Amino acid sequence: MPAQEAEEHGRRRPAPRGPLDDKFIWSLVLQQKRHLFIAGAALVFCTACNLASPVMTGLLFETLVGRQPLERYPRLLALLAAMYIAEPLMTRVYIRNACAAGEKVLACLRMELFRTLLMERIEFFDRHAAAELAGLLSVELDTVRAFVFGNVSRDRGARAALEATGAVAVLFVLSWRLGPVLAAVIVATAATAALYKRQTKEVERSNAAALGNMVGVASQAFAAITTVRSFAGEGLERERFGEYVAQSYQSGLGFARAKATLESLNRGAVHASLLALYGLGGWLVAKGLMPIRVLLSAIGFTFSLVFATQGCVQTFSEARRVLVCVRRIQATLAEAPPDPTMAAALPPGAWWETANRGGAAGPPEPYGPHAGDAAVAAARRGNLEIRGLCFAYPLRPNVPVLKGLDLTLRKGTVTALVGHSGAGKSTVAALLSRFYEPQAGSIWLGGQPASAFTRGEWARAVALVSQEPVLFSGTIADNIGYGRYGTCSQAEIEAAARAANAAEFIERLPEGYATLVGDRGALLSGGQRQRIAIARALLKDSPILILDEATSALDSRSERLVQAAISTLMRGRTVLVIAHRLSTVQAAEKIVVLEDGRVAEVGTHAQLVERRGLYAELVSSQSLSLSAV
Repeated sequence: MPAQEAEEHGRRRPAPRGPLDDKFIWSLVLQQKRHLFIAGAALVFCTACNLASPVMTGLLFETLVGRQPLERYPRLLALLAAMYIAEPLMTRVYIRNACAAGEKVLACLRMELFRTLLMERIEFFDRHAAAELAGLLSVELDTVRAFVFGNVSRDRGARAALEATGAVAVLFVLSWRLGPVLAAVIVATAATAALYKRQTKEVERSNAAALGNMVGVASQAFAAITTVRSFAGEGLERERFGEYVAQSYQSGLGFARAKATLESLNRGAVHASLLALYGLGGWLVAKGLMPIRVLLSAIGFTFSLVFATQGCVQTFSEARRVLVCVRRIQATLAEAPPDPTMAAALPPGAWWETANRGGAAGPPEPYGPHAGDAAVAAARRGNLEIRGLCFAYPLRPNVPVLKGLDLTLRKGTVTALVGHSGAGKSTVAALLSRFYEPQAGSIWLGGQPASAFTRGEWARAVALVSQEPVLFSGTIADNIGYGRYGTCSQAEIEAAARAANAAEFIERLPEGYATLVGDRGALLSGGQRQRIAIARALLKDSPILILDEATSALDSRSERLVQAAISTLMRGRTVLVIAHRLSTVQAAEKIVVLEDGRVAEVGTHAQLVERRGLYAELVSSQSLSLSAV
């Protein structure tokens, strides 16, 4: 389901149960009881001061016009001054605690969303761009912070709501005749808010989708800027971006129309209530039915009510924006449940544990360096087997890639996998790495099915070195040490680099092992990145090694260095080599030729050439595995 369709699907139904559902979010809010209690108490005190101020002001003016004894004036003034001093101090307490609670909830949401995304299956990441998911963590969740910080001022949020309702209640107590006049402002505000909600419902959805698409297009263009520049594609990218800018522009016009209607109706209701207050209040004072202090207090309450009601409407609008973002996140996560076997990677903060929800299947199993060596032991005592494997990528379920594949990798031997582009070679590597689960068939290791081992155990047993190794932003030492989960010593890192023929170029760099590699290793050459990846795999020390086109994109000198490093890495391991260079294939003890998702031929180089079949054709045409699926 595309992202936009998933978003619409998520909004048509109640919030889905699952990661970051409403129950979980409220559980995070309720964990901040201390902050919320202090903020609530301070808010009540501040509201009481603000509601008492117009009453005190009316009494002060009444003493000045002689309706009350003049000696009361200093006491009233001192009491008013005390409230004016205390109210800002308590406002500080309120804002600090309210914002602290919001920040803690936001921090927990960011952590749990990131953990949940890490638990998703690989096909989830095939469906969503990295920029889109990063936007969920940053842009979408940051609306929570903007909402909290924007609604702790006097004329916004809970404070505005309390002052609005409190003003009407106090005025009802002071004069039952004037209370309904100000109550009309509340009714008008509720009506305009409902109208605003109706007018902006679709606009909010359209704007969220347009913003997400804009981020995706821009991120893709910036990430591939060299390709864009080489094809002079700047104009095309501008057109793509402009389509979503136009959508956002139309959404903005919709917001403008709704906002104009909202403000005009809201202010019209306020002005009408002021005129009614002056007319009715003046008549009541003239007739002696109401003291002038009540009219003065009512005028003060009216102006407070103007700001409070407008703030309530604005708060309502911003709350809807936060809800749209949260629903977008929930809809994205609801497309497919997280991989439950990955729960062990995140102890103890898996979302179901944090939310105290039942149904978790016991404590999480160890992961990473503590996963255990069950799969490692199985790999050292037995073969790796593929039995009747059938597979189609989840995003292309009607396009089968593997069709009943059978393959045995004998312990301690090197097997080469060759075939035309699209035969399924890299798909085999992905399944052996357990990135995906097959639709039929099974994978066995040392006489046990792969399902008998946890993800962590399997990750310790299998190492993958791909054609385009991915390095992380950080230092060279960080990237090599990643092979041992960041728990190795500097001496171990340097030993792995020497074994991978990487130490020479690393030591020539000004910062040595502390040299930054840039985004995805962009500051290093392809051969340097590949040797660091091999050092990382050496440090991991897995008994099963998968080399997926590991030297295909290198120049001859880099290839010689990398090939020497690979030879060191392959010693004593069960190795699957996916390669298109004849020299690499010839050195294998067994060559498996794939065609249309099945094994077409098996044998040594000499046997297959003599057979004059598909392998001989690949050799003669020099087209061994030009690319991979």
